[in-house]
Amino acid sequence: MTKSGLDNIMNLIYGAPLWVQEVIYMDIKNHVEENLPGATTVYTEEEIYPIYVPEITFKGKKELETHDHAFEFNVYKLLEEINKGQRIADITLNNFWSLEQTSAYLALCVKNELVKTPSNPIISASIFYLGNEIRLGEYVKRLDKIDIQGLDDILRKQKLHNEENPDDKVKIGELLINMGYVANKDIDKILNMKQEAKRRFIVSNDFKPAAQSENVNYTELQQKIQKLTTENNLLKDKLRAIFNIQNKKKTE
Repeated sequence: MTKSGLDNIMNLIYGAPLWVQEVIYMDIKNHVEENLPGATTVYTEEEIYPIYVPEITFKGKKELETHDHAFEFNVYKLLEEINKGQRIADITLNNFWSLEQTSAYLALCVKNELVKTPSNPIISASIFYLGNEIRLGEYVKRLDKIDIQGLDDILRKQKLHNEENPDDKVKIGELLINMGYVANKDIDKILNMKQEAKRRFIVSNDFKPAAQSENVNYTELQQKIQKLTTENNLLKDKLRAIFNIQNKKKTE
């Protein structure tokens, strides 16, 4: 399996004394729980989308070899990564994508039977929701928190309310909460997940963790971190420039 910059960060943590790892674990757990309530207690490992490992189909392997359907270049990049057994997180980081981008490409591959449909409904729903293929109501329905009749009823109520109250429109998440289908914290978690999926996180594959030793040169380590931070910022600026040029061409 190809390593990503995330592996290098994790290797640095794994090389630290266990008591340091314990502190890091608790700090991250508390931070995640504060910003994404319920994330550390509700889901099992099999339900955490970023660590999911997609499976390429026979049709997907053939398409990867032939490019018969002439999909976008990044679709084939995704298939290459999946064929190597990569996790969603590693695929996203390796290609400097946001999780939203990865999900959009993956949703396309699932729809075209290039990648197997996940058996876990949370993973499957996350792919299509974060990839902008479905909206919040459909996402909740796919998690079996509401049936099609209940969803249709909510959509009708939302439409009626918003037509009668154009200056005080209600969102479907509010109706799902008010009618008892989901808890407030669940909606907050879903919406935060959607927003966070738009963010990019760039880590360097060149980062080398310090060897495990009692005599660590912290000055040198700090200099390396500062250098990587500077390189990371430069890379972000270059990527932003590229994206701006691409977006400008699309609008011309």
